[in-house]
Amino acid sequence: MRFFTTEAQRTLGVLLLVTVVVIAAVASGLVLLKGPVSAAFSSGLTQPNVLLTCPTGTYVANHLCVANCPLGFGPVAYDSAQSPICMSPDNRPVSVYDLAAAWVSADGGATVFFIVETVPLAKLPSTTQNWPVSVWLPVSQAIIDALPTVPTVPTVTTLVATTGDKVGTFTIKQIGLNVVEGVFYNPWPLCCFSMNRTITVGDDIGISCEGVSIILESINFPSQIAVFQRTLTSGGRSCPICLSGDTIINTLNGPLNVKNVTVGTPVWTVDRFGRKTTGTVLEVRKSPVPSIHEVVHIVLQDGRQLYASPAHPTADGRTFGELRQGDILDNSVLTVVELVPYGQAYTYDLLPSGDTGFYWANNILVGSTLSPA
Repeated sequence: MRFFTTEAQRTLGVLLLVTVVVIAAVASGLVLLKGPVSAAFSSGLTQPNVLLTCPTGTYVANHLCVANCPLGFGPVAYDSAQSPICMSPDNRPVSVYDLAAAWVSADGGATVFFIVETVPLAKLPSTTQNWPVSVWLPVSQAIIDALPTVPTVPTVTTLVATTGDKVGTFTIKQIGLNVVEGVFYNPWPLCCFSMNRTITVGDDIGISCEGVSIILESINFPSQIAVFQRTLTSGGRSCPICLSGDTIINTLNGPLNVKNVTVGTPVWTVDRFGRKTTGTVLEVRKSPVPSIHEVVHIVLQDGRQLYASPAHPTADGRTFGELRQGDILDNSVLTVVELVPYGQAYTYDLLPSGDTGFYWANNILVGSTLSPA
């Protein structure tokens, strides 16, 4: 062993020793940061980032995509607008948290549940609420039985996400030490505006016109986890969106589902004097909606009924969100006006030619959000 004999040598030796210690500490920290990102959330639960198969032109991916699901799992989606989930042949997901905000069923759609995206997950029956759910994901009965049942969607929920996950309309691309970077998608007032966005703790990425607040609460950088608090408020619900995908449009060729209406379809409309006349569809719109979207369900005394977004216009200058039980709409009395969850991925609207832009939806004369007026 060599000893330092002069003061200069001793000083140099101390500096070298300190340098070695600092380098070792930094290297150790880097190794820790590069380790597996599997540390659990404080409650003991975590939401793994399951990499999914996303065939080109088939799915809109909410997660990062790879060539294949894990061994023994395959991509399953309940609607072409949703990202697929890696499921086993007996309908079990890689991670139960990948079912968050999905509509699921274990009995072929006889009983459909909405999976409330919080920690821990819970299920909300749709059949008892008479919600118009037309698409759902098949899952095993064991998965459904393991989730607690809640009577309503909680006002405040906790969301745990990592790189590739979609929180509300914000897709996480990278989690830094003090920031989260991603793509923020805002479908209002017109589809489809998106922008790169960097958020810090305290920032709100909710859609205010939907009455949704989603605030970044904390960042766990070593585990690559971001924790959000989502709050549903009584305000908002004024986003300019459209009709349910189950709506039937009155065309010159007979009733036609709104999903099948295209530019050029001949439809019935009215002129500026209120006279029924023919028109041609000039424009159609299919707008994606968040999983927590709500629509107004109305029933008229003569039996006609319709599901429409609160901001969709009526033919008499009001919106469906302004209607109340006992009001008159299209020459009939409203017997039911209720706000209900919407179980579909898109809403729809169209614009016929002519003076007014009005058309008949489920035999009820309505306005169009696409009308210049």
